[in-house]
Amino acid sequence: MQIQEFLELQKQMNDRLILIQSKIEAILTQQLELGEHPTPWLFIVLPENPAKYDPGNWFRTKFRLHFICECGEHTKAGNSKLPHHLHLAKHEGYLICEPAKLFKKYGPFLLLMLELFKFGLADSVKQNSEVITAIDYSLECINRQLVKAQVSSSGDFIETDPRAAMTYQDLTNYLSDVKGLESVELRQLGSFLKTSKKENLLGNLYQMTTSDGHIKWVCHDHYRVNYQETHVQRLRDVVKLAQGEFDEQLGRITITLTSSLAATDFYHAIRPVKSVLELNVDLVLPEDLIKISDTPSHLRKLSFGMVPGSNGVKGFGLLPEVIKINPGLTTLDLQRNSIGDRGAQALSEALKTNSALTTLFLYNNSIGDNGAQALSEALKTNSTLTTLSLESNSVGDNGAQALAEALKTNSTLTTLNLESNSIWFKGLLAFYEAMTTNSTLTILHLQRNEISDNIALALSEALKTNSSLTTLDLQGNLIGDDGAQALSEALKTNSTLATLYLGTNSIEGNGAQALAEALKINSTLTTLDLWRNSIGDNGAQALAEALKTNSTLTTLDLWGNSIGDNGAQVLSDALKTDSTLATLYLGTNSIGDNGAQALAEALKINSNLTTLDLWSNSIGDSGAQALAEALKTNSTLTTLDLWSNSIGDNGAQALHQVSQTSRCHIIR
Repeated sequence: MQIQEFLELQKQMNDRLILIQSKIEAILTQQLELGEHPTPWLFIVLPENPAKYDPGNWFRTKFRLHFICECGEHTKAGNSKLPHHLHLAKHEGYLICEPAKLFKKYGPFLLLMLELFKFGLADSVKQNSEVITAIDYSLECINRQLVKAQVSSSGDFIETDPRAAMTYQDLTNYLSDVKGLESVELRQLGSFLKTSKKENLLGNLYQMTTSDGHIKWVCHDHYRVNYQETHVQRLRDVVKLAQGEFDEQLGRITITLTSSLAATDFYHAIRPVKSVLELNVDLVLPEDLIKISDTPSHLRKLSFGMVPGSNGVKGFGLLPEVIKINPGLTTLDLQRNSIGDRGAQALSEALKTNSALTTLFLYNNSIGDNGAQALSEALKTNSTLTTLSLESNSVGDNGAQALAEALKTNSTLTTLNLESNSIWFKGLLAFYEAMTTNSTLTILHLQRNEISDNIALALSEALKTNSSLTTLDLQGNLIGDDGAQALSEALKTNSTLATLYLGTNSIEGNGAQALAEALKINSTLTTLDLWRNSIGDNGAQALAEALKTNSTLTTLDLWGNSIGDNGAQVLSDALKTDSTLATLYLGTNSIGDNGAQALAEALKINSNLTTLDLWSNSIGDSGAQALAEALKTNSTLTTLDLWSNSIGDNGAQALHQVSQTSRCHIIR
């Protein structure tokens, strides 16, 4: 009877772990492809020292983030019957700088991960009791923070405790009700963690590819179990001989193949090693391009180029074959290869049938109008490409018109970069027309294309009706006050644009005032870049007034705008009440000591600003001392840039002393 009970208990435990494993798989399949991000996806948060934490004062507790090894059937050796279940990575974890903010941002995701992890431990041996207690503490802290922030989803996770007497079917039903995890944003995760500049954010985990093409982050032990050491060692030797680099954690190889023999050896060595996901290779002989057919089909990112003087144009006719024989390839980087219009035409033919490639970089390739026209034909039928970079390619009006025409029917491209081309009135006007009908493009780069006020007016009309564009880059053009005023009218009604780059134009005070009026109404713009214009103190004053009522702008770049002490003073007044701005760039202005002292007063009150750039502003000792004094009480500023000022010994000493206790990184 005891044996039967033991077997039944073991079966229940295995069922429970298998269910958790399947839920983790479901979460991962809801996310963007893992290879697009350089850090693992699965993690939990636990108190640093369980013996010292105080449930009544959780906000004083130090927490660490722990990544989870995504092991499973894909990490088991062929003849192994031992189960591989999810477990914490063998790493001390990363200290969290601001737990409350992290809980607020990732709370629902963390709650689910903690519940799943605890459930997997529920029937385990007694030594896990300490871990379960720590998990419960984290659950309580996160829930309190979510309740404080009035996040309604928290109730879905912990108003009741589903783990106590839950059956296999109960857990299935419980997990099936959990929603809202398909868009967890992890790009900012590192900003919450205390890491050194040299330390990566991998938690001693390694990337690998499963047999069905999915990317997993696994611990060193499971990484070694899955791959034959002889194959990996051979690849290490080949890469070392070619003086290349092999980052095994990221699965990335960077190498230059200087001979056909070296290319053959390398491709034979790389084929059986499934841990290689990204290949950056330079070739000497164009014929070696086809040898990429010997690379593993699980490659996700491929960046290659021809060594100068190697007549690479000849080899790029093979591009369709390269794409065809790498069905899992999602990113192709051909920057600075002079493929010309013929290479672009070859790529176009491949894109018409390819159903995997999502990102194509063609920066500085001289494709011209003919190449752009060829690619536009592919965009009319391709349904997978999301990012196309055509920066610095001598694309003119004809090429731009063809691309704009393709955008009217294409429904997958989200990012288009046409920076530094030769697009004039007709081409830019075509984009205005395309923006009125296209509903998928979210990021458009048109910087350095000599866009004038007239074109800015046309673009602003498109923005009034466009409901998909989130980022518009118009840096380095010829936009003046009239163009800025036109764009500001669009901002009053547009409800999707989040980032607007207007740096290095000819915008002065009147243009800044118009934009400021728009900010009083607009509720979606989060980043406004006015870098290197001439808005002066009057423009700064107008923007400062807008900050007093605007509740969405988080980044404002006023670098190099002839702002003096008066402008700094009004910005300081705005910062005393503003609760959203996190980054303010004021470098290369004329703020001086008085302006620095005014900003220091704001820092004593402001609790949201994290980055303040005062680079090259003629700030001396008194300004530096005032800022140092403010940092003694300010607990949110993490970066203060005082490089290239006029700070003497007294100011330097004050800054040095406060840097010993402040969490702010002072650059000087």
